[in-house]
Amino acid sequence: MLINKNIQRPRRIAFKGSLGLILASLVLSLALAACGDSPTATPDVTTAAAAPTTGGAGASTSAAANPAVPATINVEIASFKFNPAEITVAAGTTVIWTNKDSAKHNVIADDKSFESPTLEKGASYSHKFETAGTVGYFCSFHGSPGQGMAAKLIVTAAAPVAGAVTTAAQAQVVPTTAAQTTASAVATTTAAPTVAPVTTAPPAQTQAPQPAANGALIGTINFRDDVQQTDQLVINLETLPAAPTGRVFFGWLLNTAGANNINLGQLVAGANGAVSLKYREPKNANLLANYDKFIITTEALDPTPSAPSASVVYSGQLPGPSLIHIRHLLVSFPATPGKIGLEVGLRNQAQELRRQAESLRDAQQGSNLPEIKLRAEYLVNLIEGSKGQDYGDLNKDGKVQNTGDGYGLLKNGDQLGYLDGSKEHAGLAAKAEGATEDIKLHAGHVGITVDNASGWVTAIRDRSLSLLKATELTATEPLVREVLVLANQTVQGVDLKGDGQIQPVPGSGGVLTSYQHAQLMAAIPVKATATDPAAPAAAAPTTAHDHGAEPPTTAPPAYGTTVAAVTTAAAPAAGAALGGPGQEVKLNISQFKFGTGPLTIKAGTKVTWTNQDTAPHTATADNSSWDSGTLQKGQSFSFVFNKPGLVKYHCEIHPNMIATITVV
Repeated sequence: MLINKNIQRPRRIAFKGSLGLILASLVLSLALAACGDSPTATPDVTTAAAAPTTGGAGASTSAAANPAVPATINVEIASFKFNPAEITVAAGTTVIWTNKDSAKHNVIADDKSFESPTLEKGASYSHKFETAGTVGYFCSFHGSPGQGMAAKLIVTAAAPVAGAVTTAAQAQVVPTTAAQTTASAVATTTAAPTVAPVTTAPPAQTQAPQPAANGALIGTINFRDDVQQTDQLVINLETLPAAPTGRVFFGWLLNTAGANNINLGQLVAGANGAVSLKYREPKNANLLANYDKFIITTEALDPTPSAPSASVVYSGQLPGPSLIHIRHLLVSFPATPGKIGLEVGLRNQAQELRRQAESLRDAQQGSNLPEIKLRAEYLVNLIEGSKGQDYGDLNKDGKVQNTGDGYGLLKNGDQLGYLDGSKEHAGLAAKAEGATEDIKLHAGHVGITVDNASGWVTAIRDRSLSLLKATELTATEPLVREVLVLANQTVQGVDLKGDGQIQPVPGSGGVLTSYQHAQLMAAIPVKATATDPAAPAAAAPTTAHDHGAEPPTTAPPAYGTTVAAVTTAAAPAAGAALGGPGQEVKLNISQFKFGTGPLTIKAGTKVTWTNQDTAPHTATADNSSWDSGTLQKGQSFSFVFNKPGLVKYHCEIHPNMIATITVV
């Protein structure tokens, strides 16, 4: 049972005076309880858990007959998302967030009106919303207001009514103007321990989950490691309605390029309509190597189906152009030894790097200078790869020795190396046609963590080269100590704030974090399909807003998208070119976006970017013809565009930040 930390514990009441006064107080309590009421001035009411409804991720409501008991709704933090991402609640509702991820998260209002502590896996945080309005919130480790890991909550002025809590997905099929459930029975107790709970409302009648509108997101499928790489599937569905009479739901993992499929078994929803289960490949084979689509079908109760029927009600698929590069990261890459995936190789070689650093420490403790130099040779050759500029017999013992696989962590010759290769292919997946928001977000995280590891690895290489030149043990001790620290950072990352957090941010996340976010790129969003005969039509999409207009207030802009250019003059009509020779157009880098939309300028115009975010950014041409370098908050970069054509550019630190300039 989740406990709202904001609810006060019942106070211990100290009675003074005669026994008669104590008995009189007890009689008064019994009389009030018999009337089905409690003193309005007494906050010491313990509320029994209300029967859960099917709204959102485990919403629950209280008895309408007892206005002192607020409604509650549960929001799960899972797969680096708030589920549901948008909810509507009545004033007086308490929202409880629970972290289901192994990573740590927090919950912070855009306006700082509430802020949770750091939430470990399984930890919860609650906040009661008293005032009507729209509240945006986010996780500061994996997002910012309206960007990345962010969500929205709408508080209505109406008093809480059981069943009136709706999610964004339900809003398309369940009217929010009428209560959908009957109030549940809620027992209240007074301070007197002998008073029995009094029921003030009839038993609850829980509304069954309704079919999702076509295209509505109901959950996410994630790939994980169990025994081997990516051999486990984790299924998390927010809500699954009742199957048609005489039929049941089955989940399937499909290979759209062939006829292969895996029957994941019957899907049975819990009391709140949610489904959460794990599947492990029996032979521990890499599931991502052969499968790219998940579907839910309705099937007859008997016999167990061997193949999915044509009645597909929910489905999700990884976009093919992005999947090519995700598989390069997690399954296989043709240029690596053994054709292992780039992130798989990165993790393996980083762990070997740390083992060699530990052996280097042992050699130092044993005062063995020749062994120190041998381990230093191992480290340099592993890091640089077989085509590195320093690769070779570095300790001059007549042998070239390397415990690495020769591909190198750093780029060497025509070999990308595991670090640059991982960053490059994560970026390619994010830029590919049809890339999901999960792909874009976590590809950016891979890029950041690779940059962190590259810096630490380069420092290890440089210190190892210094060790090879040492003639005295006294000179090696500080270098060995630094190498060991850097090797641990390369694998584990750095806890920047001393709060136990390793995050995909500059200076923190290492190789293990990079691998985790590479797997998160492969998340499959599951949506209702048009073949579901029970699914209502999806709401008509809103028309795109005009150039320069404010974005719609119903949802924040997609992470990494761009909207109208900020200029020194009034916004022109759509399609008009700005500037000209000797003129300047200014763009703000804000909320992880370049300006506010695609920009069209005249040849000869100078464009100036200024970083308004606290996070560092770059403005870098896709063809590398110009690059701002790292821009800290308040710093600017300018470039004059003389050649007509389409210019594509991005942020090197956050590759999901992309934009275009058309020069005419």
